[in-house]
Amino acid sequence: MLIGGGGEKKTLRLVARHADTWHGFGDPEVVERKVRILDEWCATEGRDPADIERSCGVEGGPEQTAQQAHDLGVRLFTIGLNGPDYDLGPLRDWLAWRDQVNAS
Repeated sequence: MLIGGGGEKKTLRLVARHADTWHGFGDPEVVERKVRILDEWCATEGRDPADIERSCGVEGGPEQTAQQAHDLGVRLFTIGLNGPDYDLGPLRDWLAWRDQVNAS
């Protein structure tokens, strides 16, 4: 089960209890805070935080957020693209970053 959101009192506690995947949003500082709080809820609920896959929505290229989020355990990224004139450049950058990380 994937649960998305960042509510610190209810949503992240529900994630700690029930989710296989957590999907959050925000800049690296926000994601870092939410990951820390999720880990605290996991301790309260008696659950290993490593059992919950971490995901976050991102905008722009990976140079802005990728390594910081990856260092926090985020392994799934959703990339927002807005039309009608879609710019796939950021998506290509994310794919190149993913391939580089996976090759190491």
